[in-house]
Amino acid sequence: MSDQPIQPPDAGSTAYLFTLRGALKPASLDASAKLHNSTAGTPSAIAAACSLGDLSHNVFSAADGSEILIIDFWNSLTGLGQFFSNPDVQGGADMLFSERDATVWAPTTAYGDFHLLAPSETAVSAVGVMRVNVTSFDAAAAAFDRYAAATMNEARLNGIVSHTTWTRVPNPGEPQTTEVVGLDFWLDAKDMAAYYDRGLGFDVLGPVFAGPPATSIWNVAPGEWSEW
Repeated sequence: MSDQPIQPPDAGSTAYLFTLRGALKPASLDASAKLHNSTAGTPSAIAAACSLGDLSHNVFSAADGSEILIIDFWNSLTGLGQFFSNPDVQGGADMLFSERDATVWAPTTAYGDFHLLAPSETAVSAVGVMRVNVTSFDAAAAAFDRYAAATMNEARLNGIVSHTTWTRVPNPGEPQTTEVVGLDFWLDAKDMAAYYDRGLGFDVLGPVFAGPPATSIWNVAPGEWSEW
């Protein structure tokens, strides 16, 4: 018997970002966590997702508890599509969310991404998200790279752990857009919010925005959520 894990044939070394933002149907985060854990978070559902290329699954919540943001990383787009086309998976999402937006993103190059380590006895507690359409991917790459170079050191002093930028993967049959998403992981939500309020480096990014950015900040969801 092989010790190799089961994975889809097209699983590769490229990880794709999957974001699922949704307004919750249950009356509380605790009730939502229990529902999540009894549907997408059961051992069999986790095993199915992992066998199709789901590498990680984490849950973040809005400050008022009305929404959650699920962040997954997959290394198989066909596996991702197969998993979310399952009626049981869609049914579980229908029970959890009153409305939701699920999006797949591809990694970028030359956008100034960086990945640092968290100091010992600390962990990521918050994430900042910015979605925006850009004038062109080439112009955006140069601007985001300049932004990272100008802000990385100051951001680290305020607790940033990683900064990544992704381009939207269109759904089958849809045209390619010029939407990008920036994803920042932080050690502390208050320090993150205070840093963003300063608006450092946005003079570099503004000229390549094709419209106003949609920004949001999220905390690690309280309670017991099945994650992997």
